[in-house]
Amino acid sequence: MRKLILNVHLYGGLLCAPYLVIFGFSSLHFNHHFSFVEPAPNQVEWDAPLTVPSMPDNQAMADSVRDALGLMGWTIPWNMKRDPSGDLQFDLERPGKSYTLHTALKEGKVHVSEHHKGFWQVVNSLHGSGQLPNSRFVPLWGVYTEVCTWFVFFAAASGLYLWINTRRERKIGVLTLVVALGGSVFLVLLVIVRG
Repeated sequence: MRKLILNVHLYGGLLCAPYLVIFGFSSLHFNHHFSFVEPAPNQVEWDAPLTVPSMPDNQAMADSVRDALGLMGWTIPWNMKRDPSGDLQFDLERPGKSYTLHTALKEGKVHVSEHHKGFWQVVNSLHGSGQLPNSRFVPLWGVYTEVCTWFVFFAAASGLYLWINTRRERKIGVLTLVVALGGSVFLVLLVIVRG
C-alpha cells in the first residue's frame, strides 16, 4: 500500500508540476505586475458582415454578435455602450486575444479591433480559466485544474502519511509542520483582525 501511495504521490506530482508552475507564476504576476507580461502593441482591424438584429439588452446583443462572427471569449459588461444610432460597442476577452467590436447595423457590418497578446499573457490568463464561450479546448484546462486541485489535497495527505511512516528526520519534520501550520494560522488571524 505504501509503495502505491508513494508512486501516485510521485507521478501525480510530475503530472501536475506544469500546472502548479503556471498557477504560481500567474499568482506572482497578479501581485507584482511583471513588465514582460504586458502585451506587445500588435493590433489588426477588420470589418465583417453582420445580420444580427438590434436588441434592447446589451448583453444579449453582444453575445449574438460574438456568436455570429464565430469568435470565442467573454463579453465585458462594464465596457458596453450604445451610440445614438443604437449601435453597440463592446469588448471581448479570451486567452491570446482581446477584441473591441462596434456594430454598424444600418450598413450590415461590424468593425473589429483585434489585439494579440504575447505568450506570457496567455499563461497568465490561464490562472482562473475553466470555461470560455465558444471554445472547445479551454474546458480541458478546467478539467486539468480540477485534477490538479484534488491532487494537491492528496499530495498533502499522502506526504504526511509517508513522513509519519519513516523514522528519518522526524524532529525536523515536526518542526517544519508546526512552523508552517502556526504561521498559516497566524496569517489568517492577522488578516481577520487587522484586515
